[in-house]
Amino acid sequence: MKLTDIENPFGGAVYYFDSCTSTMDEARRLAGEVPHGTVVVAALQTGGRGRFSSRRWAGTAGKNLTFTLILRYAGFSSVPGAVTLRSGIAVARAIEALEPVLAARIAVKWPNDVMLGDKKCAGIIAESDGSMVLIGIGVNVAEDFGVTSRKEAPDAVSIVSALAELDGAAAGSYAEAPHRIPFILEKVLFSLANTLSSGFDDAWREEFEKRLYLKGRTVRFVAGNTAVPRTVTGTLAGISAGGEIILIPDGKTEAEAFAAGEITSNCRAL
Repeated sequence: MKLTDIENPFGGAVYYFDSCTSTMDEARRLAGEVPHGTVVVAALQTGGRGRFSSRRWAGTAGKNLTFTLILRYAGFSSVPGAVTLRSGIAVARAIEALEPVLAARIAVKWPNDVMLGDKKCAGIIAESDGSMVLIGIGVNVAEDFGVTSRKEAPDAVSIVSALAELDGAAAGSYAEAPHRIPFILEKVLFSLANTLSSGFDDAWREEFEKRLYLKGRTVRFVAGNTAVPRTVTGTLAGISAGGEIILIPDGKTEAEAFAAGEITSNCRAL
């Protein structure tokens, strides 16, 4: 079903599903038929996943924002650099604009999460074949993780849960979450239009580093671009111009850059 009451700055139609396996699946199915800027949004995903196939994205129908944006480009060289990181900035900005009281708690975790405090509030997946980019985004809006069993994401938090600690009235305004989600979708889309534009090419890295979760802290990192898994403990120094994470391993003075991998723990919290 097409939604006609959502303003989409990318110019494409917005397709809505009450339920689907995942918006990425539906976007792939529609990709050959729809133009640049098309959006696929679902009230419930039955087979949503995170960056790794073993991690599932589950939730209650109507409680969260899950969508995929389809973008088309002339070729690989035209695709914006660091799409996933720039999308993370967009989501962080949108949450901050929606609920300014949460601004001090919002951070972006390399490579694809948005954090509220030390818990994950949103995740991003980006896939590209060189001329088409699919950006899948999931935001925990009103999920109650106190009653929702989610072994795959024990450290998740929703906007409402975070708000409840600071502003009960604001949290209460989400009682009818399904009615708020289209508005949140618009906010995220307009934010994406800004952070993925060519005008942001020279600015994304500085903003990402300002928002970088655990920057300057000692972390444990598992590198994902080595033949044999390598665990590195060191200081999270920043992000390279190409979007790689930069660490200074313990006992060394020279920084190393990693294109793939995952921060598995904040060592100060161990």
